[in-house]
Amino acid sequence: MSSHDRSRAIWALPLLVLVVVTILLASDWGSIASGLRGMLLGSALPHPPAATTAETVCLALLGLATIFLLVRFGVVWAGVFTLSAIVVACTASWELYTSNHVLFDSVEPGIGLALVFVAGASAQLAEIAAARSRLYTAWADTLPPAAIDQIARKPSLLKLEGETRAVTYLVCRVRDLTVMAQGFHDDPVAFTRLLARIFTPLMDEVLKHRGTVERISGEGFSCFWNAPLDDPEHAIHACEAASGMMEVVARINEIVTQERRIDGHAVPAIEIGIGISTGLAITGGFRFHGRTTYIAVGECAVQASRIQVLSDTYGPAVIVSEDTRKAAERGFAFLEVDYIALGGGAPVKLYALLGNSVVRASPKFRALTTFHDHIFQSLQTQQWSRTREVIAQCRRLSGASQKLYDLQLDRIARYEALPPGADWDGAFRPILK
Repeated sequence: MSSHDRSRAIWALPLLVLVVVTILLASDWGSIASGLRGMLLGSALPHPPAATTAETVCLALLGLATIFLLVRFGVVWAGVFTLSAIVVACTASWELYTSNHVLFDSVEPGIGLALVFVAGASAQLAEIAAARSRLYTAWADTLPPAAIDQIARKPSLLKLEGETRAVTYLVCRVRDLTVMAQGFHDDPVAFTRLLARIFTPLMDEVLKHRGTVERISGEGFSCFWNAPLDDPEHAIHACEAASGMMEVVARINEIVTQERRIDGHAVPAIEIGIGISTGLAITGGFRFHGRTTYIAVGECAVQASRIQVLSDTYGPAVIVSEDTRKAAERGFAFLEVDYIALGGGAPVKLYALLGNSVVRASPKFRALTTFHDHIFQSLQTQQWSRTREVIAQCRRLSGASQKLYDLQLDRIARYEALPPGADWDGAFRPILK
């Protein structure tokens, strides 16, 4: 249902109730009710015909205002207005009676106005519940529950027509999954159960940290932040999700490595690689055979995928681009691991996510950061011997990645055999497919 159709549906029921109670108030029902009150009080109260007209007009105007507030601003503001209007009407009616002994009846209009609000609120809440149910059916595995609730209340937040936004894009893959599958050829059911045990909690971490799951493949999935809903802390939330995913993998390995395949061999430990990049992307969606697909397309998505592919060469599982590091630096410990050309554009610095802000503040991490700065400075100035010396010192530090240093030593050997030239910018340029 479009937002226009939804507004029309919310208008219909309270408007019908308003028409009915207004007609009743303008008829003899109001006079009969006033007569009954006079009999109960033992005296007739003056109730001029003009008062009935005024009561009817007030109910109509206040009822229309209540319906407008319901449609435009929601139940809370409409409820505040309705309650305030009833209180003001009752106060004015009492003042008129005590001063002039003239009855301006506020009870019937107040009841009528309350009925209009209840009808409108019921219609709106029913429509929100229906919209939420439809959205959960379509988006439960894509959007976090909080986002679905927001869109159910305000459908215009979901812009399928497309817009350019800054997003943080994350690609996660299970390393050597194809090799692992070969050990389950005789027990495919166990393998698919294993995939569910891996991917379900990993994607739950994305949804838990306000991410949008975009694509799921045989080896992993991709997701992004800051679309379709605004998320000013999108880079931080992506890094929080990545950290949570690493904890999930550790818990999974505690269990699966104790299990056996049908051939008697132990199930190998699960390893994942994560690449994260922040930048501009075009976000939007389209409907296909009754289902809605929402995507983000941009250089950051391509870069995140390439970073994920390279992550295995560095040792640490989570590797981020420099833009992501800048946006999330206050909450995490990032260690520079490479200066590399990922495509035809300018080279980028890549960083390993090694922990939270507590790790970043530790003396061991600060020492490691200092040594890494020296490594890349020596590389850029082509001081190969000096770089080897710093790497040898780094190997003895806590938190050092031996795999990363082996990679750098291999590159140094290649540079010595084929010098990069005097104008080299220090960036490694691999052959990328």
